[in-house]
Amino acid sequence: MVARPLDAHTDPLPKRARVLNESDNDLEQAAVTNGDLGRIATRFPVGTTCGVGAVVRKNGMRTLRYRAGQLEQTLLVGGACSEVFSGPLLAKVLQPAVDHQVRALEDLRASQACSPLSIHTSAGVPAALGPFLEALAPHLPWPQTDDWFVNLQLEGTTAVWAGVEALMRLSEVNASSSGPPRRYVAVAERSYHGPKTTGLGQPAEARWPGAPRTEGQISYPLPSPAAAKCPEEQVSFLQRFDAFLAEHGDRTGVIIFEPQWGSSFAARPWPRGLLQEAVRRSRARGLLVLCDEIMCGLGRHGQGTLFLSRAWKLDPDAVTFGKAVAGGAFPLAGIAVQRGAEALNRAGVKLAQSHTYAGSSALALLTAREVLRELPAWFQHAADMGRVVEEVLGPCRKEGFLEVQGQGLMWGGLFTDGDAERRRRAAELLTQACSTRGVWPYFVPDGRFMLTPPMDIAEEDLREALQKLACCVQEVKDLVDC
Repeated sequence: MVARPLDAHTDPLPKRARVLNESDNDLEQAAVTNGDLGRIATRFPVGTTCGVGAVVRKNGMRTLRYRAGQLEQTLLVGGACSEVFSGPLLAKVLQPAVDHQVRALEDLRASQACSPLSIHTSAGVPAALGPFLEALAPHLPWPQTDDWFVNLQLEGTTAVWAGVEALMRLSEVNASSSGPPRRYVAVAERSYHGPKTTGLGQPAEARWPGAPRTEGQISYPLPSPAAAKCPEEQVSFLQRFDAFLAEHGDRTGVIIFEPQWGSSFAARPWPRGLLQEAVRRSRARGLLVLCDEIMCGLGRHGQGTLFLSRAWKLDPDAVTFGKAVAGGAFPLAGIAVQRGAEALNRAGVKLAQSHTYAGSSALALLTAREVLRELPAWFQHAADMGRVVEEVLGPCRKEGFLEVQGQGLMWGGLFTDGDAERRRRAAELLTQACSTRGVWPYFVPDGRFMLTPPMDIAEEDLREALQKLACCVQEVKDLVDC
């Protein structure tokens, strides 16, 4: 990684159109933040003062951060799907929110009424909500109906909770008086839908030391990695899945699928036909299906639609969206439910999964509308860049060392050595190599990493980052083999 002391005056970055220029104010703030990192509970052990440092400037993947008293340049190819656009296109989708804010400030200075920047949900909703919903509707992964609804949240964990609550309420309203109550939610035996203490997913952890684990989750079996190409493995999975449904189907109300896994399986896509069959069999047993697309949605999957569940004709009962739907600049996530607004209304059901800022930000909704308008023009680009990733990183695959998997602009790698200590060592070496070479994927515990660059990433920049990462992987292999 390119680095220089704070007091040096040479430009550490190449003289190209994408050069990052730091201002004195940016550096002063970053230096202060760097000194206070030990006070912030982040992804590192509490009290860690190095970590990833304070970001000073950013342009697409090119990131300048202040770390341990030095400026570092790196190519950020991770970010866990938190970015959708960069550069002029990001400015374009942010502009309506900026204009709205400027007009509001002018009105406030003049002591005049302004269009709210945010409004508490007990008082009303922003006027920008309707245009956002109109932009979302054509992309929903089911035939158009008049009975769909959304529950807006700030981030993915609560969006999943909101989806489970809504579907469980529907299951309760529509339940037969003769059948057993359906009080459980099925999640994959290895899955992630938020923090392991407060979100859904397996393995779950206690909310705090010594606390009982949250009850209500049942884990269903997963297909093996070989199932994508091996008919025998597909048959084996369906037999295990049928056994799960036979044992738990009558008491389970909702089952959650990630059409393309996020961090829990480093961007591995489900085998399409196998997922379609699992969804069909779940429905046949009366389960409602929730597709969690917090990470793989927004066209990132490269299949030509906003939602992967639409491209694969899964017809889910609900689908989550989030991460960068509001450009990555404003927090916004949510759940869209295919049908049930009328039934819940008749039953007088109010959903509890709501809070002060759930769908309250006009700035987030204005930006999200623009993002949804722009994204279809980049669906093909995501598919094309997926082929570039396969071309450059595909040769890094090696049985017993590394698996590379993904599609579109969501890819991952995982070390596959059977020895846990060797996997840990490989992950540690990869982090060090990436730091040295100036490329930074999204590192996931247990020897995994993910690549999720912005949707408008230039092929030239993507190839540069991938080639650096491929060199890092080769360095790790050489060291591990020694």
